[in-house]
Amino acid sequence: MVDVWMGAAHRSWAYLFAMGVLGVFFGALLFLEPALMIRLLVYSLGIVAVVVAVLFFAGAAFFSRGGGPLVPLLLVLGVLVLAIGVLAFLNPGLFGGFVAVIAAALLIVGGLGMAGTAVFQRASVAGRVLSAGGGILLAVLGLLFLFHAAFTASLVVRLVGIFLMAAGVVSLAGSLVRWWRERRAQPRYIDAELVEH
Repeated sequence: MVDVWMGAAHRSWAYLFAMGVLGVFFGALLFLEPALMIRLLVYSLGIVAVVVAVLFFAGAAFFSRGGGPLVPLLLVLGVLVLAIGVLAFLNPGLFGGFVAVIAAALLIVGGLGMAGTAVFQRASVAGRVLSAGGGILLAVLGLLFLFHAAFTASLVVRLVGIFLMAAGVVSLAGSLVRWWRERRAQPRYIDAELVEH
């Protein structure tokens, strides 16, 4: 949330207000409707996969003029990515399970790696303990994803929603403070004379 303040330090109050409203709105959607938001995420990933497949096919068409060995690889990758994109639309549950397994594997490996490297860090004891604890939490989250994907995905989406709502409230408060300061800093009237040469 500090990043919201620091990144927006040079922004106007209207920008902060708009970001705050968007943060609260999308955070509330994520918190209140996690299943709908997960389904929208699956469909969005499907759209991205179809676009990437089209880019692979365009790359294969571009490189086919030179007859290089890259063409068959691009075609195979394009077909695989297109199949994944179509699967996201035809069977979102299966695609969501596939994504959950990949996310679980990444969280487990990343968490265990983070916990393992915490032992060899040249940081304070508190820093190493925090790194190891964070790594263990990531690994546990990965195990939860692996064995209870629907519950864990819903929980993670709700946590992201809470974070977005909190960031939105901070941004709204910052916009009101900035608006008040700009309003107080403006002069009530300007006493000036026009001089023509």
